[in-house]
Amino acid sequence: MSYRMTAAILAATLLASLLAGCRPGPALPHADPSPVRGGTLVVAVPADPAGLDPHKAVAAATFQITRNLYETLVQVDPNGELESALALEWEVSPDGLAYTFYLRPGARFHDGRAADAAAVKASFERLLDPATGHPRRKDYAVIGELVIAGEHTLVIRLAEYSAAFLSNLAMGWAAVVPVDAADLFNQPVGSGPFRFVEWRPQQHVKLARFEEYGVDELPYLDEVVFQIIPDGAVQLRHLQAGQVDVITVLPPETADQVRSTPGLKVLSAPMNAVQLLAINNARPPFDDLRVRRALSHLVDRQAVVDGAVWGYGTVIGSHMPPVSPYYEDLTGAYEHDPARARQLLGEAGYPDGFEVTIHLPDAYELHRRAGEIIADQLRAGGIRARLEVVEWGRWLKEIYEQRQYHLTVIGHTGRLDPDPFLNRYVSKSRENYMNYDNPVYDQLIAEAAACTDLARRHQLYSLLQKTLTGDAVAVWLQAPHHVMGAAETVRGWRFFPIDVYDLSTVHKTR
Repeated sequence: MSYRMTAAILAATLLASLLAGCRPGPALPHADPSPVRGGTLVVAVPADPAGLDPHKAVAAATFQITRNLYETLVQVDPNGELESALALEWEVSPDGLAYTFYLRPGARFHDGRAADAAAVKASFERLLDPATGHPRRKDYAVIGELVIAGEHTLVIRLAEYSAAFLSNLAMGWAAVVPVDAADLFNQPVGSGPFRFVEWRPQQHVKLARFEEYGVDELPYLDEVVFQIIPDGAVQLRHLQAGQVDVITVLPPETADQVRSTPGLKVLSAPMNAVQLLAINNARPPFDDLRVRRALSHLVDRQAVVDGAVWGYGTVIGSHMPPVSPYYEDLTGAYEHDPARARQLLGEAGYPDGFEVTIHLPDAYELHRRAGEIIADQLRAGGIRARLEVVEWGRWLKEIYEQRQYHLTVIGHTGRLDPDPFLNRYVSKSRENYMNYDNPVYDQLIAEAAACTDLARRHQLYSLLQKTLTGDAVAVWLQAPHHVMGAAETVRGWRFFPIDVYDLSTVHKTR
């Protein structure tokens, strides 16, 4: 990978290199020096994608798949560093407001059309169009002008400085799509290493090698099948029987069983993600800070880590994983103290506690198990929690979008820059499903997003994390570790600091 940048804008892109020291390397140290071409890889995933249009998706289950179908201008490697993708290299103006991207000559979409500067410009125009309904449109709203400077050269001029802009281009939301494709939701068309074959909802998504990808010798595999298997026990049986090659979410309690099975292995690495007990701050009784703080004192986070993931996780105290250079250790803010929790509940007018429902997404066993442990812990404060397991599509619609809930356990994948990781808590954000409303927080995060001084940025993001924790917006539980099971024949699997599966480098031994 080669890219050019001036020293004056180094601060704007330094985040990627800062992350480099915090990321695991390639997951498989025994990858073959001469990868074998061909074969089919069957990957078990717990959730069906909520559509395959990257400009309209919100769930990680979509981007785990679409990374293989679409390309972004730049992408992140396993060490958190930005590297070339559809853009071979780029230049940034001294004021950090103009980005010139030099695209890969000959790049084509799977339907044969050129993935050139005109196509990229049209794709970003679609992304920015409010009618598209892009869930992260605000991350790219700083784009002021898109200029075609040649068949393979595009200039993006920003209306204002954004430290997070370049890293945001590596996220799946910025994927380049052919805007006149008939139905990207169901029939995706990209320029990535694999092309779409079919999607049978609740069964599988099938991809095949894109023969005209034109990047080195990639991909190695002929075909990839993402098998939708929500039940972890069923996934394990399929792996042991050789019916799947990879389990992307291996129940930690079965890791020893997989490790001791001939022909199988366990892959694990820290995740750039957080798990939390989300609280609807706008609904009584959780609109009372004392009640939210009581929850934080009632939940024993280490017990959640030990019981839900068998220790494959790290306790956290705010919405930032320890792998981030911006992480602030706030784990001591709320000690496990049921007596203090009962005192706070009494002051709030709930000396005998109350009843509440915790919604748990059916597709993620990790969150269901954590919810069960938390419900038991809440009894110490008189809070009687009823657990309701909901189908994933319903969770996205009713809880995430419509905010019809009191409590839910969920995870959020990390970002390369802290701004998009934390700006979900801005009062008017579409992603603010916890209904947090703090004008001071809104002002601080706006300042941090435009800040060019790295030291000041660190101060601001530290203060933002402390503000969230002080307001007990949620009960942040852990940064889980990624635990996977795989056949010994699988080589070249890599973990990334964003929640994607890049299968272009994966191959199978025979």
